[in-house]
Amino acid sequence: MQRITVPSGDYVYKVDDPSSSIFVVKTGKVEITTTYPETGAGVDASHGPGHIFGEVEVIDGRARSSSARAVVTTDLMRIEREELMDLLYEHPEKSLLIGKSAFERLKELYSEESLDSDLARLREELEISIRDAVVAHESRVVKSHNGMAAIGVPIVLMIALAVGAYWFFHRS
Repeated sequence: MQRITVPSGDYVYKVDDPSSSIFVVKTGKVEITTTYPETGAGVDASHGPGHIFGEVEVIDGRARSSSARAVVTTDLMRIEREELMDLLYEHPEKSLLIGKSAFERLKELYSEESLDSDLARLREELEISIRDAVVAHESRVVKSHNGMAAIGVPIVLMIALAVGAYWFFHRS
């Protein structure tokens, strides 16, 4: 085990980094983020003191699927994969903490309840965004129509005056 300090804003690991260790937050806060091409980084989860993160990729041996960034200066315990395996074999009772963390993460990822609540939240956010866009559009249309009236009324008056003047001076 190695204690490390990660300054605020620095990354613990990034997407596609090899997953050779898990981390336990001692102090501070870490956000797990995914970068989207259109909108930038989105926060998937936050971990504070006592939380374990990075274990799912270490368990299945794949590269990091997201990035982990310190929100504030954060103290972490880094446990390398080999140390983790030794720890689990020598002290199996400690595997419950890591197993619980991995189980909660997998449950969160694949739970239908989680998916339903995420869909409901996204649906509500979408409705709000659409409503705000419609209101903004309607506001622009009203301003546009008011601008057209401001231009159109003098033109109509000028045409009426021109027709009236023509009629007045050209009557037989």
